[in-house]
Amino acid sequence: MKQEVYLLPRADFSWFCLGVCGTAFLLKLMFGLQGSHSFLLTLSLFLFFLYTFLPKTLPPKIDRKVFLSLLASILFLLFANLHSGPRVKKVHPLFRSYLESQIKQSPLSIFESRIVMGFVTGSTKEIPGSFKDLSKESGILHLFAASGLHLGIFIGSLQYFGNLCFRKRKWISILISLGVGFLYLFALDFPVSFLRAYLFVFLSLTASLFFRKIGPADLLVISSAYIAFFLFYDFLSIGFLLSFGAVFGIFFLKPSLDQILLPQSKSLIKENLHLTIACSLCSFPVLVYYFRSFSFGGIWINFLLVPLAGILLPTIYFTIFLQSLVPEFLLDQLSSWIWIPASFELSLFLKIFHLLGNLGRGYKTWANVPFEFCFISVFLSFVLFLYPKISFRQSPFLKNPLYLLPILFLSISYFFPVPDLPFLQIKRRKGNLSIRQGDHLYLFGNCYNKKWSEPNPGLPPPQKISFESESCLTHIFSLIRKHNITDVYWYGIKNPMEWISKFQLPIKPIKTEILGANMNPLYSIIRFDGNPKEVERFLKQMKLADRSRSNPHWKGILLLDFPPWKKKEAKEWIQYQKLLGISTAWKMILVEETFEIPLLDHIQNPNLL
Repeated sequence: MKQEVYLLPRADFSWFCLGVCGTAFLLKLMFGLQGSHSFLLTLSLFLFFLYTFLPKTLPPKIDRKVFLSLLASILFLLFANLHSGPRVKKVHPLFRSYLESQIKQSPLSIFESRIVMGFVTGSTKEIPGSFKDLSKESGILHLFAASGLHLGIFIGSLQYFGNLCFRKRKWISILISLGVGFLYLFALDFPVSFLRAYLFVFLSLTASLFFRKIGPADLLVISSAYIAFFLFYDFLSIGFLLSFGAVFGIFFLKPSLDQILLPQSKSLIKENLHLTIACSLCSFPVLVYYFRSFSFGGIWINFLLVPLAGILLPTIYFTIFLQSLVPEFLLDQLSSWIWIPASFELSLFLKIFHLLGNLGRGYKTWANVPFEFCFISVFLSFVLFLYPKISFRQSPFLKNPLYLLPILFLSISYFFPVPDLPFLQIKRRKGNLSIRQGDHLYLFGNCYNKKWSEPNPGLPPPQKISFESESCLTHIFSLIRKHNITDVYWYGIKNPMEWISKFQLPIKPIKTEILGANMNPLYSIIRFDGNPKEVERFLKQMKLADRSRSNPHWKGILLLDFPPWKKKEAKEWIQYQKLLGISTAWKMILVEETFEIPLLDHIQNPNLL
């Protein structure tokens, strides 16, 4: 069968949906501008009436498609749900309680139970944090997110058993699959990638009932238009771009790769390899742009694990369903036997995953967005897409280099040198502050939010950590375990010796200094939160940290990070600096939205202030 390589849709209704997608795209770009909706609506009405009354110069087919696109633009701007905000997607309570009760009755361990919950619910919140980090760096986190892979396997399994039961009435199997699939979608609260997959399946199976075929471009456009019309907030979201980008690779890049290498072969290895390469290449620019990271080892890890997930997931679905049919008085006797296949496949999956993840995750991060790599990956995708249209494509001088281009591009991206460490990196939130100086990470204040204190993408992990709040211990233990950090310093007030020695932790208590006093021979950065109980101790340690007399080039920075109800007192500290006994060598800065700029300017260019 000839592969579909048309980038534009073919059906008239698809062109109507293309008008919706185009208008939604423009509205997304201009949504922050005042009057953008009114401007687009006026422009669409003007173009619609202008096109209606002008003499027709286009062929009838094209004329009808343009007319439908303009009409769709107007209807979208008038009736679409444009003010939908972010939704916290939650698994339906009944579905969650059903899963928890079934898994609780299984012989699985707590860890395996959480992994099964993550598989079935498609929620990364269900899996342990360390396993989640390993999955992210290995590039298989999508296996634990509600993606098209889950729904495809789920409905594919239903279709297989339905076709066995209704061989002569396959329409019954299709209706059952779509109905149960919708219930699954509803139970997971309509995640965007799951919804995209369901729309694909719904359109394809419905078309097959009427002995019709729907092209890939039509599927992409219609499902995108549906999401834009009813869930405008999710349109062009990260999940949307990753899901549709991967499907674009499957529809348009994989056929090109199949025609380049052994076009007559249909081996499973070749199919899975080209599927993985196509999805990785199309998801590369989205991951690199938004997360500044990419798992190069995830390409070969997905190549091996996705087929295993295709076997494991149906087994888990069938096991849970089968166990729910067993009477309660027989559960204790039969549950362990029912879970034998799923338990064996799960343990095999986890062992292979840990083995592959430890061998080579190839996880690469960038300090800044490498726009050149994003552009090259997009350009390479379109080159591969256009390959079937080239008349002399059978030439070995074109086929071989073109097939090697994705491998060459990914290799260069991985081995591209990392930029040098910045002079100083600062992250702030109200109540806390993190400063990264070289390989040393300073954590000021509390650590109730983990993300603000994590190392920036593109930089190696810190080798030293200094902190002052006990709330940072959980995060620091995670960094110690993950990066084998041995130099950790605690500048807390309480006596920590007892519990540090009890647990044999690599934490060295510092009682004679204040955090940030010895950050650098040329400057000190100290934060104070206005605690009245600590004023006397704080002022004494500031005097000890003052090195302006011994080193004339030394600079002192005092960051006043008072709670909102003490903001005026922070300003009074600046006003009465001398009365408080603070040397004029200290520059006092209020922790405001842009305090990083005066802080860096004072360290690097003190005469500018």
